Amino acid sequence: MIRKRHMSEGVKVIDLFAGPGGLGEGFSSLRRENEIRPFKVALSVEKDKCAHQTLLFRSFFRQFEAGQAPDDYYTTLRQSDASFTERLKLLFDAYPHQARRARSEAWCVELGKQDHASVHNRITESLCGEDIWVLLGGPPCQAFSIAGRSRNKGNPEYRLETDERQYLYVEYLHVIAEHRPAVFTTPDR
Repeated sequence: MIRKRHMSEGVKVIDLFAGPGGLGEGFSSLRRENEIRPFKVALSVEKDKCAHQTLLFRSFFRQFEAGQAPDDYYTTLRQSDASFTERLKLLFDAYPHQARRARSEAWCVELGKQDHASVHNRITESLCGEDIWVLLGGPPCQAFSIAGRSRNKGNPEYRLETDERQYLYVEYLHVIAEHRPAVFTTPDR
């Protein structure tokens, strides 16, 4: 069953190959005159653990209304006496509701290695029946972009035929075919 979106909820955004979340951050930081966010990141998918921590941290921030993030958020950002992982855990322990929502939004998984069914299910759950949503993402291009090929040419151990990154665009196409987003981005490479 397709549920029509209420205008105040914002258009959901799914961000694949999210990195630290720059595309999603751009969409989610947009505000209308009345401070309503027209877009809401529903799911960010990234395999890199450090980038995923950034996704979690920013997702936590977005769980609060504009200007209402707790001082603990900024303290966590500025502290250097403990590892970021430890500081993030303390922050999340202090705000369990927002932490749970942030963990639901930021998923650390490697597309192409994760089975399609679990990716499909996670996207379906994140969309909550929405029929109008945005798919963001830029599958890794190191295997086929001009800059990537130039860089790889200088590495005698590099073999294109064994570079799995060249096939990750297929994961993006699977999501488009299975979920039919109203809008999707294509990388400019």
